Amino acid sequence: MMSDRSANFKLTDWLGDWESFEHYIDAEDETIRSTWDKAEQAVLANPQMAPMAANGIRKFWAMACSTTSPENIIHIGYWTVGEPENADADVCITWYAEDNTNLDAYDYRIDHVIAHGLEGSPTYVFVTDDSHAEDSPFRWLLTIAPLPSRAAFSEGGLLSHLHFQYANDLHTLIDTDDSGAETLRNPRWYATMCADEGTIEDRCRIIRALHHLD
Repeated sequence: MMSDRSANFKLTDWLGDWESFEHYIDAEDETIRSTWDKAEQAVLANPQMAPMAANGIRKFWAMACSTTSPENIIHIGYWTVGEPENADADVCITWYAEDNTNLDAYDYRIDHVIAHGLEGSPTYVFVTDDSHAEDSPFRWLLTIAPLPSRAAFSEGGLLSHLHFQYANDLHTLIDTDDSGAETLRNPRWYATMCADEGTIEDRCRIIRALHHLD
């Protein structure tokens, strides 16, 4: 039976393959590079946003969207999300390095939801109960729901994406005050996964939307 904490969780929005947004940032494709150039020009033209691009807009996003952590120095290239084998879990996530090496694969359950987490949005707090994850940097996972839903792309919408953070210990990621309110310890860390489908142009649409170019 689905618990209250996961009542709004829709596994169908998560299922499938995902790729790191770092691929967009590091891409050598001329169309993507041109899109980044236009994005940088737009940011520099906005006095309030210009500091973001002071050292180059791609460097800014590379810092914000890094998939490494103090506990994990390996860049995460991909996820595969599937149905969990454990009846008490909500989702199964396989973590892959850039060379497709399987880093870890766990069933995760929703421990609770932070009302205002990443992007100030409701943020799922996932944890795996797998005994093999005791020392894994992927034991705890914070993530917003995919936006837009994966089904939106087939209807002409943008590729789905989500932001996440991870750690072995939950207190590495969140701070709890005396009232029990939770806040992110690092609100500027926006590791990001995008649905691994579509074309170069679909990826460019994500970059344009991110900088309000469309």
